[in-house]
Amino acid sequence: MSYPDIALGLILVGLSAYLLFGGADFGAGLWHLLSRRPSWRQDREVIEHAMGPLWEANHVWLIFAMVMTWTAFPPVFAEIMSTHWIPLSLAALGIVARGSSFVFAKAASDAVYPWVFGISSIVTPYCMGAVAAVIATGGSSWLSPAGVYGGLLTTGLCAYLAAVYLTWDGRRLGAAGPALRFRGYALISGAVVGLLALPGALTLGVLSPLITLSALAGVVSLALLVFRRYLAVRVTAALAAATVLWGAAGLADLDLDAAAAHDAVLQVVFVALGVGALILVPSMTWLFILFQRAPKQPVT
Repeated sequence: MSYPDIALGLILVGLSAYLLFGGADFGAGLWHLLSRRPSWRQDREVIEHAMGPLWEANHVWLIFAMVMTWTAFPPVFAEIMSTHWIPLSLAALGIVARGSSFVFAKAASDAVYPWVFGISSIVTPYCMGAVAAVIATGGSSWLSPAGVYGGLLTTGLCAYLAAVYLTWDGRRLGAAGPALRFRGYALISGAVVGLLALPGALTLGVLSPLITLSALAGVVSLALLVFRRYLAVRVTAALAAATVLWGAAGLADLDLDAAAAHDAVLQVVFVALGVGALILVPSMTWLFILFQRAPKQPVT
């Protein structure tokens, strides 16, 4: 395996982490937006407890993927940023608006902040998914059918992951009503994503063994939800989402050797990543442990 192959693998690992953790946060913003009824206040409390400060920490995976791309594959990074600067700028604005509105909503009673939080939680994954689909299929515009398909699929995946994670969180926090509603959201969004994914993959010609594995994992996830296996379904749902990303990446027509930086540069990057991982991974793990603990009193 060459250094460029390793670099690409690391980028995909970072993007997978961002999809599974940051993507779930985006999806939680969608469910937060739909939980505006006063009687569903518990749902919002479960969402806010599950997210905690992690909405910001999860962006470290996006930063990692971006830094790795421009360091390891400078021409690819330049091409992506120059060609898709509009959707990527919208995604960046969505990240900023989402984070700030989430904080302001805690301190102000203005009803606009939850709406900004929810809408930006939809816009950001849509734009990122549209760009990713265009890159994978060799298209040129995020407004093309492939881009629209990728945006909708990514947004659906984020909503599905969030609902699956929140089902377990609601049960763990002693909030039976929200747990039941999130289970329903997971079943509905999972079915919608499945109906969108396979026909779209066949139409765009992106069907691969990994996409097939994603479909199988998705079916198993729905079955686990039906039988209320809330902890196991988090694993299969994550597998279903991550294999979509890896399957699409395998179809992208990239000349890695021509676009990669010199091996000496990549060696230095790998060493720096190894040192940084000694700090980042334990810190992120401990952060998740601390803020995923159940409160002393159940959510009311």
